[in-house]
Amino acid sequence: MGTKILMSVDMDEWYQCRWATGGANSIWPNTAAFFRDYYDSDHPSGEMTPVAEKILDLFAREKITATFFFTAEMARYYPQLVKKAVEAGHEIGSHNFVHQDYNADNRDEFREHLAESKRVLEEISGQEIIGYRAPNSTTESYMIGDMLDCGFKYDSSVTPTRPLMGKFGKFQNAPRNPYQLSPDDFAKPGDSGLWEFPWPVFPWGRLPAGSGIMNRIAGYRYTVAALDAALKTGDSVYYFHPYEIGPRPRVKMNARIRLFLRNLGSGYHKMLVKLIERYRGRFITGREMLRRHAAGDSGSGAREAPR
Repeated sequence: MGTKILMSVDMDEWYQCRWATGGANSIWPNTAAFFRDYYDSDHPSGEMTPVAEKILDLFAREKITATFFFTAEMARYYPQLVKKAVEAGHEIGSHNFVHQDYNADNRDEFREHLAESKRVLEEISGQEIIGYRAPNSTTESYMIGDMLDCGFKYDSSVTPTRPLMGKFGKFQNAPRNPYQLSPDDFAKPGDSGLWEFPWPVFPWGRLPAGSGIMNRIAGYRYTVAALDAALKTGDSVYYFHPYEIGPRPRVKMNARIRLFLRNLGSGYHKMLVKLIERYRGRFITGREMLRRHAAGDSGSGAREAPR
């Protein structure tokens, strides 16, 4: 059957990036402050709707089913988008309750938010929620047990790369293709029952890849090199955000923010379409990828994860 790519969309708005809200040096301390300052409101303006619908239209034309990772917060603001994705045959996954770092300092909050996000998303979508992606890819070993306790069956948060722009670096020695997790270590294969679908790595220098962000910053050829290398040995992952095909935010930008938002809008949309054409027929949901690996059918040339 060949190797496949988990196509996924993280349903974040641009203002949920660390540089915009919720970080130590962010422009706004939280989304509530952003809404008051930017929209003069206590809720978002609805700017996610047209770009998300554009993605749904693109996927429909290309006959792609994908996984849409929602925070419960965004699902409550945009329940119609959750329902439209489900009606189009897509999977809904959890991006936790709010888009913040969950780590060793807020373990109780993580468990509470994880369970509540699953409840909210199941109520809105009508699906069983079995997939998780960590906001800002922040993970701690205790989360494996908490995810299993909450009924999750796979995670897609690990990027086995060196540090970059204040992220990553914890899992440089983790496998580069899907594996069943150890009960207490995201970097090690094991028999916990929870599967990990890691993001691809650029084949030289162990730099992150497989995302709309790196696609925009480093270019189309960079992304293709990373995905081609990963697909030689097993299944892989690609993800992006709705705001990446939308208009440039009206916000004061330093050099780092300008780099982060490089090729936003039509520039990235063209690269995304080109990428989809290159790998046509190879995109699947996280739920479908789980079935492949749970059944041991990981495609020709792929290494099977431990059972």
